[in-house]
Amino acid sequence: MRDIKLFSLESRFLGVDIGSASIKVAQLKKERERALLETYGELSLARYGDGVVGRSARLLDAKLTEALKDVVRESQVKAEKAIVSIPLKDSFLTTMELPELGEEDLKEAVPYEARKYIPIPLSEVVLDWRVLPPKNEERQAVSIGTVKRKFQTVLLAAVPKESISKYNTIFNNAGLEVAAFEIEVFSFARAALRRDLGTSLLVDIGASSIKLIIVDGGAVRASHSFDRGSQELTLALSQSLGVDWDRAEILKRESGIVRRPETEGTASVLEPLVELWVSEGERFLLDWRRRGGGSISKVLIGGGGALLNGIVDLFVKKFGVEAFTVNPFSKVVYPAFLEPKLKEIGATFTNAIGLALREF
Repeated sequence: MRDIKLFSLESRFLGVDIGSASIKVAQLKKERERALLETYGELSLARYGDGVVGRSARLLDAKLTEALKDVVRESQVKAEKAIVSIPLKDSFLTTMELPELGEEDLKEAVPYEARKYIPIPLSEVVLDWRVLPPKNEERQAVSIGTVKRKFQTVLLAAVPKESISKYNTIFNNAGLEVAAFEIEVFSFARAALRRDLGTSLLVDIGASSIKLIIVDGGAVRASHSFDRGSQELTLALSQSLGVDWDRAEILKRESGIVRRPETEGTASVLEPLVELWVSEGERFLLDWRRRGGGSISKVLIGGGGALLNGIVDLFVKKFGVEAFTVNPFSKVVYPAFLEPKLKEIGATFTNAIGLALREF
């Protein structure tokens, strides 16, 4: 976005995704315009608090700094600057319609109009915006001469300065310079999509929250976050089957929501919860359609929850379109021997890879 940019001659780019349950890093090197994977790593935050692996942890800034230092050291990161994700819940993101204006007029109009959308004083946020290209349906209509656009859609983003200051302090104390901040939905979309101008639903399933993203015409158009995630599945299994957290995590990973005689007990606990996630996605899409959006052509699922067995088939069944698990490593070059492992864990690194790809 416009106010938080990365201007760098660096050849190495480090993406850092601080989630609620773990920190993930990915370092890429630019070589002949190719993105080469140099290193990657993940570190659970459980050991820095009183939690367990796979469950969200609330840490003091000092503990988060310690965890960041550790994952950088253990992953053998060489980059000195990082592109850092900002959680959707810590930001404001919306669209607004403005008349067709010149660039200078737009610079004056956007901050004025933004006051209607941002719930806190503009002096307390870093404000950014961009004019979106026409939606897929609008582009098709314009191409055949039936519609002339009189308005333009502006994507408005704001992050509290307090959040920016907090992350700057954490990274500086860990020996890293923040080269850029990016709201997580943009890095997710960058890693998930290729050159696709259609309308897609992106689903980022984290430990404690799920993000829904509409991408249309190659641009993020709408987003929604709600407080559910993969940890609730583990908790439900632990309580329903009377097993500890670690055993419940294993059952979740091995069985998922695939119904077989030997997994019926696990699937019967998990499937109703996952269907609640899908129902939230259906409501989100209904709202998108009510505001003039088109039908989706596919669903792309990332984040740690995307590894749940059977989840792709459930999305296909409910939405009636193709659904895929995101593999962000397909966008980078890496040694062939890593392929099995990267395919297995790829979805969990969607945001980290997307951040590192920001300047490619």
